[in-house]
Amino acid sequence: MKGVNVASAPHPVSQVEFMRTLRRTLRIPIGLPATALMVKIGARVLMRTDPELVLYGRYVKSERLDDEGFEFRYKTVTEALKGIFG
Repeated sequence: MKGVNVASAPHPVSQVEFMRTLRRTLRIPIGLPATALMVKIGARVLMRTDPELVLYGRYVKSERLDDEGFEFRYKTVTEALKGIFG
């Protein structure tokens, strides 16, 4: 492969589904919701990124990686989080 590749997950999920899966993987029974204002402040101050990425999200998939025959080690968010956190 040459050039720039967008390495996005093969099966994107919503932020709600990601956090639900993360809590389940880490065995955290509940999660407290964050308000839009909290996300805006946290994204700008702590992460130095655009809060819209968290608030509205983007469902993207890398066609180029598919075309090149790249295979992800973890096909789903559940598999990836279990691989990271055991």
